[in-house]
Amino acid sequence: MTEQQYFTGDIEIDNELMIEHLNNSTLYTGTNRKMMLKNGRGKLPTKDQISATWGLTRRGQLCPSNQFRIRSPYFGWYYTKTYSDNPQLKEIFEQYSDLHLPSNFFWTQCQINRNFHTPPHKDGENQNSSIIVGLGDYQGGKLAINKNGKVFFKGIKNIPTKFNGAKYTHWTTPFSGERWSLVFFTHHKKSELKKLEKKETERLKEEKVEKYYKDKSKKVLEIINKQIEEFTQEDLQNT
Repeated sequence: MTEQQYFTGDIEIDNELMIEHLNNSTLYTGTNRKMMLKNGRGKLPTKDQISATWGLTRRGQLCPSNQFRIRSPYFGWYYTKTYSDNPQLKEIFEQYSDLHLPSNFFWTQCQINRNFHTPPHKDGENQNSSIIVGLGDYQGGKLAINKNGKVFFKGIKNIPTKFNGAKYTHWTTPFSGERWSLVFFTHHKKSELKKLEKKETERLKEEKVEKYYKDKSKKVLEIINKQIEEFTQEDLQNT
């Protein structure tokens, strides 16, 4: 089966195509991102502002619904709602990455931002560098990075840009128009993911064994209760 081709190889055209794919997706701004904007800019995001995490989270339940998230293959980590509700984005992001990101760049997650005026912050859990790219018809909206007191401004529109968001405070400068950005990153090294995957496999095995014995015990109990009921009926008939 031939893999569907989503992009052309021309980054400007591909970014327009990416926006179409994102507009056809269901994106959710997480609680942490909402509070980031409120604490940093003094207001919650509007309906036009999105900052959705496509990837993994430690939170096993959604807020405020308390619905359980889908477990990932990595112990202690779950898929975000944006990930689980948009399975098509996996192949789309992978194709985009193959065409426009360095071949040796390792990522497992993507932050999807639309018109989100990100305040100064650090990406506490990120490992090593991230890559950000700006998409859309907008002016301004540069990536500002504070490196030891000196602020650098980088234009990211149609330019995949590597930066260390875990080490340096960064933010978005004012902009006009519709501004999208994608931030490719990871919380784990490859070796860590292998360990978490092994641990999750062991957990599933233990869960399966536990369920087997639980089901077996339930079946034995049902047999015993049935026998007791039969004996009781027999006793009643003999009295």
